[in-house]
This record gives sequence, structure tokens and C-alpha cells, in this order.
Amino acid sequence: MGFLNGLFLRMRALVFPTVSVSAVLASQFSNDPEGVVLQLYAWERDRLMGLAKGLASAAVTILTGLIAAAIEGSITASGRTVALAALAIAELFIWAGLILIELRRLAEEYPTALGLT
Repeated sequence: MGFLNGLFLRMRALVFPTVSVSAVLASQFSNDPEGVVLQLYAWERDRLMGLAKGLASAAVTILTGLIAAAIEGSITASGRTVALAALAIAELFIWAGLILIELRRLAEEYPTALGLT
């Protein structure tokens, strides 16, 4: 059970923001608690933006490859394989979109975190 719980937490961190309450509360002991909280949220924002951009980039790369192969007429894969590639593109775009939605939630959470310091 511990392994599955750890795996779930790692996978969850790929989509959901992970600024912990304990990290925010620990910032109270800093000389600049608001700066520390800002840095925590900036790091998380940058991590999620990088992940969203990477997923979207992967989707665009796959899509570009499929379009180029279709134009050249060099698709040698079965229709099922092409359909699975198209599904992968959709999943990558959806995943990137979910991350961007969570970034909005992270921005809404920031003022509350400042109130804890």
C-alpha cells in the first residue's frame, strides 16, 4: 500500500500544485516571510509552466510528424496506430490544459498563503 500511495503522490505532483502548508508556515521564521512565500509560488509556477510547455511541445511534434508523413504519403503504420497517435496528441493537450487550470488555482491560493505569514 505504501508503494501505491507514493506513486499516487508523485503522479499527482505532475498535475497539481505542490506548495505545502508547512513550507508556507516555516516562512514565518524568515526575515522576509512574504518574499519566501513569493519564491515558493514562483518556483511552483515555473515548474508547472515548464511541464505544460513540454507536454504541448510533445503533442505538436507528434502532430507535425503525422501531418508531414500524410503529405508525403509515407505512412506505413496501420490505421489503428495512427488513431492511437492522434489519441496521444489529444491526451497531451488535455494534460497541458489541466496543468494550466491548476496554475490558475495556484494563483488564487497565493493571497491566502500570504495571510498565513
